[in-house]
Amino acid sequence: MTATLNVYLRAYTPISKSQDEVVAAARTLDATDRVDDCEFTEWPATVSLDRDVEAVDVYETVTAWGDANDVDVSTPFRLHTRTNPMTDDRESVLHTPVVYLTLEYDGDLAGVAPCTLPDGTHVTAKAFLDALQDERDPYRALATGALVA
Repeated sequence: MTATLNVYLRAYTPISKSQDEVVAAARTLDATDRVDDCEFTEWPATVSLDRDVEAVDVYETVTAWGDANDVDVSTPFRLHTRTNPMTDDRESVLHTPVVYLTLEYDGDLAGVAPCTLPDGTHVTAKAFLDALQDERDPYRALATGALVA
């Protein structure tokens, strides 16, 4: 089973200590072979939901995964509707998180962070990575089973 950790970072955002910690933890997971591959991607701060871009694809994929697993993935994302002043067309705009993680096994989504579990537990990106480093399941409360093979 091949584990891929995807780290999404908002472009043009000043780097904070927490971002540095997440990036360092993700690199450590890759270096210690806790994951088979670690990919870093910059995404825009905002994007129209009707665009065919990676940020929208990730949002739609994690939203479907969250619905199927009773996990709230919406907290780090924000949606709003705006009217284009030139055309008066209304569009839905997605605001991306500063840091977002997805974990895939053999190309299938197996986990995301940050998120909120069914029992109300909030899983941060750093806690998610720390659990993977310690070979623990960051979603102990989920009925879907352990993420760590």
